[in-house]
Amino acid sequence: MSKINARSPFYLSYTTPTAPTPEFTCAIANAIGFEVDQEGVIKEPTLSFGSISSFTSSDSGFSNGKYATVSTATTRTVVFKINIPSDFSNSALATLDCSLQAIQPAKVTSGATPSCSGGPTTNSSIPNQSISSGGNTTSPINLASYFTQGSSAIAGYTPVNYHPSFVQMSITGSTLTLTSLNVGGVNTVYVRAFDNDANTCTAVQAIQVTVTVSAAFDCAAAGLQGGNITQAGVITNPNLIGNITEIRATSGGSAITSVAANSSSSAQNVTLFFLITAPNGYSNAGSSIECSKTFSQAGTTAPAFTCDDANLSGQAIYDTGSIKIGTSEKGTIASFTPSSFSNNITIDTSRSVTFNITIPSGFASAGGTLNCTKTLLQPAPLADLGTVSYYIATDYYGSDVADFCQSGASLQRTTQVKSTATNITTATNHTVAATDASGNATRLFNGGGYYYVVDTFINRSPISPDSGDFFIWRISQNGVITENYRWNCAGGEDGNGRQL
Repeated sequence: MSKINARSPFYLSYTTPTAPTPEFTCAIANAIGFEVDQEGVIKEPTLSFGSISSFTSSDSGFSNGKYATVSTATTRTVVFKINIPSDFSNSALATLDCSLQAIQPAKVTSGATPSCSGGPTTNSSIPNQSISSGGNTTSPINLASYFTQGSSAIAGYTPVNYHPSFVQMSITGSTLTLTSLNVGGVNTVYVRAFDNDANTCTAVQAIQVTVTVSAAFDCAAAGLQGGNITQAGVITNPNLIGNITEIRATSGGSAITSVAANSSSSAQNVTLFFLITAPNGYSNAGSSIECSKTFSQAGTTAPAFTCDDANLSGQAIYDTGSIKIGTSEKGTIASFTPSSFSNNITIDTSRSVTFNITIPSGFASAGGTLNCTKTLLQPAPLADLGTVSYYIATDYYGSDVADFCQSGASLQRTTQVKSTATNITTATNHTVAATDASGNATRLFNGGGYYYVVDTFINRSPISPDSGDFFIWRISQNGVITENYRWNCAGGEDGNGRQL
């Protein structure tokens, strides 16, 4: 492969330091790996963006986060409530519901063609557990007392916990310990027993857990987040702890199901009052409290279309000087100027390109045009891939610089890359190249637009509040360092730092 091909196709560099704010959708969340097994246990999907808050299903047999077993393969539909990341235009809604389908296999333990046979079985039921909030634990639960082995010994036990912010599960050998967090309520967790024989069945036990809180349930504990009121007056309830039994337009007023449409051209604030039943585990469980939240109700005038709405992506300049048009998330790219650049350059050169966007319906001046200018980096022909060695962590990479203080990954900086940057602190707009086993640069590193921890030497030290400053590069899919940070996890949960 020639150097030109190795450098191709192109590089990106944005004119503003802030990222565009597209609308968060189920497609962007990109949930993969959702499954339902023979026992009806749900395997939650992994997401490219966002995190799962909770899930539910209206299918028959669904209860407390799992399905009953079935004798014939059954299609299951689960609605996952996903927390919207802060850097999306609809983050004020807090959550987004996304539906996924999977086939639950039949569990047939006898007959001519059983789906599984033998294996562990349940022995009576694990008693309900009650714990005080704030890190308290249950007495150790001997799981061997609640499962019976099949023809072979039980090889182990697997926790299934859909409520990790409510209670934590720890299994050592055959001993289960439950540890409370700071949220009261009642939820169900599960334990699965298995052996190592081929095609044997597993067994699952449910455990109802109550976490009690000495304080009364109040609006702070309810934690209302998100929700919405449309211009037509349709209400989407906020996400919260507890159950909303009534919506009111005024404190102590009558129940409503919607509000009047906003006939004004501009948005208006509307305050709603929610009657919420305190969940079990609190001193006032079962009682009702009233909590308010103010929403911005859109007016009749369509919003102005901006370059952030267009969210241009994939635009670039080849080393020949020709321009790749790329795409816009909303609207259509009608044209761009200039049409090309000279390739008579010897160093990578920043170029400004103006893209003419046709405004889509739903925005003011739909059908008209908006000019959006981006700064793109035209690579010089035959330019090298860089000679300076750096080391990045590839066991985890995030969509936000604050993710690394919460990732739980080892973040060992051991993967060698080469860069045109001669200093780790001044690397913005320089390139990163992957290397072969001999440490030679082979091709531009496809960073996917994610953030990576980087160092100038092989560093196996974990990232923690005590590890001091470390460096983060955001690397585009074309190997360009678009952002550069000095970060420190001592600043709290998300850490703190600054862009260099």
